[in-house]
Amino acid sequence: MTHNENEIRSKVAEINLKIEELRNRRKALLSELGEGRLSWSAIITGGFGALMIGLGVIALFAANWDAFRREARAVIALAPVVACGVAAILAHARGVKSRALWEPVGILWCVSVAAAACLVAQTYQVGGSVPGIVLLVALLMLPVIWVTRAAAPMALWPIMAIVWTISSIGIGGGGRSIALAVKGVALMALSLPAYIVFLRSNPRKAALVTVQVVTGLVYSFGLGLLVSAALPLRYDGTSYVYVFWLCAALVVGAGKMFALPVWGMAGTIVAAAAAFPTPVLHNGCAYFIALALVGGIIAYGVSKLRIGFANIGAVTFLWLILAKFFESRVSFTVKGVVLIASGLALTALNVALVRIRKARRA
Repeated sequence: MTHNENEIRSKVAEINLKIEELRNRRKALLSELGEGRLSWSAIITGGFGALMIGLGVIALFAANWDAFRREARAVIALAPVVACGVAAILAHARGVKSRALWEPVGILWCVSVAAAACLVAQTYQVGGSVPGIVLLVALLMLPVIWVTRAAAPMALWPIMAIVWTISSIGIGGGGRSIALAVKGVALMALSLPAYIVFLRSNPRKAALVTVQVVTGLVYSFGLGLLVSAALPLRYDGTSYVYVFWLCAALVVGAGKMFALPVWGMAGTIVAAAAAFPTPVLHNGCAYFIALALVGGIIAYGVSKLRIGFANIGAVTFLWLILAKFFESRVSFTVKGVVLIASGLALTALNVALVRIRKARRA
């Protein structure tokens, strides 16, 4: 009896220790989540504040720009760039790693670099074209992004490559060509090292998801826009749909390969959006490919219980069917009934998926 009592007491003590350990873990997780929310809100607020400061300084000096000499203009234009550089050096020397500091510094530094390049070029009347200025500003921003690892400039920087490509077509006189598309894609790829460094820095979940959403959309949609603008495609619209599908597939594949799950959602959204024009393009091949694509999206969403994917596929599928249906001469009564039935089917799909997911979790 004594042996059994000792064994029971030891098991009770072991259970109490495990309960205490679980409580401590719960407190640590709650604390970490709270800090993440606070830190991310501070980052957004600080970044917005830095952007407002930079734009305000530019507006202030622009109002009195003619009153300064050339030398004074150059010093004024470069002063914010130097100040941000000094702040970055001091923060790095002191080992400051807080995103609440580096994000505003990165945004203000990038704005200062862009403004300084344009102002110095205007002050000394440096010859050049719009694509040349865009390329210069983009290349000057890259070291800032690599050093500060600021999420907003890093995620939005590929837009510079799109602007450069589009401006090179008409203003630069380069015209549409495969070479221009390759150059634009190569320029966009220069932001990938900064993104890799950001991922390796173990960012918090909120920051990681947000940056994945922005970069996924920018790379998939931006890459499609860049290639569509640079290549001499036919103007029937079908070629553009194929290009966006290909670019979205590349982003989805990259997200799968490098464990970036949000890229899959971003690429799927772009692919579904590219399928929307197919009913009015009067190209049967593209239309049936779109139907197969959204069917695959629905099947993936249902099999994996990913409601977001299922909804994207379902909404796109309904659009593809209804767009063809409403081109027919069926009466509006029938069309109204079909719309109601489609809405009920979409609602039923969501309710069924939610119930199945709850049941599996239980």
